[in-house]
Amino acid sequence: MDPGKVAHAYFQAWNDHDGADVAALFAPDGTYIDPTLPGPLSGRDIATYVTRLVATYPDLAFVVERISVDGDQATAQWRMQGTNTGPFNGIPEPTGGICDLPGVDLITVGARGITSVVGYFDQKTLAEQLGCQALIVRQDDLPLHFGTSKRTDLGITTVPGALTMTWIDVDNDEESNEVGQRVNNIVESLSSEPGFIGSVSAYSGHRGHTLTAWVSPEAAEAAIGRNVAHGQARERALDGKLGSDGFTSIWIPHRLNDQLHTCPDCGRMLRIGTGATSALCGCGGEVAITSYL
Repeated sequence: MDPGKVAHAYFQAWNDHDGADVAALFAPDGTYIDPTLPGPLSGRDIATYVTRLVATYPDLAFVVERISVDGDQATAQWRMQGTNTGPFNGIPEPTGGICDLPGVDLITVGARGITSVVGYFDQKTLAEQLGCQALIVRQDDLPLHFGTSKRTDLGITTVPGALTMTWIDVDNDEESNEVGQRVNNIVESLSSEPGFIGSVSAYSGHRGHTLTAWVSPEAAEAAIGRNVAHGQARERALDGKLGSDGFTSIWIPHRLNDQLHTCPDCGRMLRIGTGATSALCGCGGEVAITSYL
């Protein structure tokens, strides 16, 4: 088989958004791998991967800039272009980001079709084009688990009267994505509640954590009790369809220390007592509390 012709057919199938046609070009034991995958794909998994990528970028197109052939291998330089409107690779929410990603595929062809495709591209560039931050996180080193986090910042300076803490363990990345999406929906709807102050959520390993500050335990219970998104997530977990273990709780502060803030004029650290919203430095500069979480 001519590797050049096979390479052209391969990218045409991608641009036709036809996963079955892409997979059909591979030999029975042919494999596909790129930097976003934990290991090589083969058979119907290749077709599924194409389908998922097209769902992520409905206008997906590969612009082939050059194909060169050496023996049984075709080297293809391309640009992947599309608009992100669906989840992909751990990003639960579409960003609307426009992708124009350069890359290279090494396509090896045998008598029965493609024996391997090895794709090369910069994951950091892909993430940044999607409107995400590319962070380097250490691998877990027991007993430490590493991950990512986010917090709300509504500028509310009310002193917390209660904290709610929730965690849930998930079994795989798909469940992790669902939990992340549900947490976003819950926090977004809770942020309009009169007793809500702020929230921090984080993932470490396959455990999701959420810590939320409230003006009082009663405000927390009332808001959570009438929150539709929270109720739907709870029922899904209790039905055994999301997560494997979990814990929820409400905590009342034992001690509230002063906040510490740097004076923008002289650089000295000032204490702002509980109940106060600002402090005046000896140099005349004023420092204000921004939030408690």
